[in-house]
Amino acid sequence: MTAAHNDIASSRPIGVAQVLGGVALDEATVFSRPVVLTGEHTTLLTRNGQWCLLDSLRLLSRIVGPLTVVLPAGLGEFEEEVQRLAKSLWTRGSVFVVSEGTPVAWSSATAILNVGARIDASLPWSSINSNGWVARVSSGPTSLPMDSEQSNPLAALMAASLGATEVFKRVYGIPRDTAPLLDATQFSLFELSAAPTTLGPSLPPSLTLPDTVMVGGGAIGNGIALLLSQLALRGRLHIIDKQTFQRENLGTCVVLDDISWIGFSKATQLAGWLDRPDGLRCTGEEAFVEDARSGTTVRSMAVDLVLNGLDDIGARHDAQRLWPSVLVDGGINAVGAAVTTQRLDHPEGACMICSFRAPKVDERTLQSRATGLSVESLSIGLNRQLTEQDVLQAHETQRDWLRSQMAQGKTICAAITEAQTRALGMNTVVGFSPSVPFVATASAALVVAQALKALFFPSSEFAQRFQMESLFIGPEASVGVLTHADLSCECVVHRRLIEKVAADRRRAGATAEALDAGARSAPQRHG
Repeated sequence: MTAAHNDIASSRPIGVAQVLGGVALDEATVFSRPVVLTGEHTTLLTRNGQWCLLDSLRLLSRIVGPLTVVLPAGLGEFEEEVQRLAKSLWTRGSVFVVSEGTPVAWSSATAILNVGARIDASLPWSSINSNGWVARVSSGPTSLPMDSEQSNPLAALMAASLGATEVFKRVYGIPRDTAPLLDATQFSLFELSAAPTTLGPSLPPSLTLPDTVMVGGGAIGNGIALLLSQLALRGRLHIIDKQTFQRENLGTCVVLDDISWIGFSKATQLAGWLDRPDGLRCTGEEAFVEDARSGTTVRSMAVDLVLNGLDDIGARHDAQRLWPSVLVDGGINAVGAAVTTQRLDHPEGACMICSFRAPKVDERTLQSRATGLSVESLSIGLNRQLTEQDVLQAHETQRDWLRSQMAQGKTICAAITEAQTRALGMNTVVGFSPSVPFVATASAALVVAQALKALFFPSSEFAQRFQMESLFIGPEASVGVLTHADLSCECVVHRRLIEKVAADRRRAGATAEALDAGARSAPQRHG
């Protein structure tokens, strides 16, 4: 059953709640329920605790109405940082930041998210914290460990994602038999385990990335960008996305705060937000991956790392054909997050081309039935944008939906994927895939974790594909598998050439880095 929506920015989170709950929701009622975000003084003095609170503030502002942030005294500059973010971020409701001791209607709150360790069983309370690579969440009755000293923004974002999930369950009335509240739950991004044995290694104080391309500036790309902004990074990053930001993205993209971004390139807006003259240098390009791959910017780079946040099989294949030493691909559905990694030093693992199979030509009849597109349209090619001609040739019952897909810049392949998802009952709002920002940020944390492991801890255990089946059930419902490379795929057939090209790029990148370091350290002459 589909509810009427007053704000298109809320349509995707509302859609997820309806999928999980099986009933229509009254949007006004949902966004009238008060939520409190708070934290414990000891935890908020650590950088992990600060990241947890700031990330939670970004996530909650998009999925709840009135939000009150209660801060303990003695936080110094961090209190000012929270105030600045609260004033600048986009929110579906309202955000007020108050000091501890200010009268707050705790007992009237529908949900309370605490950054710290303690639990208050008398209130709708959830606590989160993180240490090293380990994210933690508890909605009671068990309190969390208090240690938070080993700084790592990846686990902090995962903790905030799990905490936002707990808040969502309460605010949106998700049935407990569908999504029970979590108690004393942990997850290690290093071990990809809900039963971590260590905190994982400390991150280096500064991190230099190889020339990097990020493909996709949507919800997952926003989460990746947030993490890159929190890490002490140097290097060059080029962002590619064929679409512009639209209002519906406000509900799912965690750094999309400036309304002036709407209607402008996702890639260039994110690049401008991330670019730092003394750190990570970023550029953006509104383009198809296939076109950007042969463009001036990408050809001028020694690309050796690719980060994907895509919903399109063809674009995944095009990104893989950059043939970096490391490619990490994030994926989501309405409730779960996944990551797939292709590393040249692990040739046993499938690349994106043999991991994600493009629809076969003999499936056109099924594709036509799902989408309404004519077989003629499907025969022209799947990795191209929908056109008005495709819509006119489509079955009349599907034309409105196809036009909504076309307005979003969807390709034929992406439309097929969404239509197949709708057939499984996963679409509750016409023209939009149901999604929530915290599932996307969980995927982003998985992506960046796998990338940093490959670059800086290459001897750690390799995970080719990992999926957290549902954040609503918890990270215990996760699975890691190894998909072996297809012997007929170009990643195997052309392996020697691919490895040679990658080695040449690494040498070129090392030379460029040395020259850049020399230029930065050379004394400045003033005339």
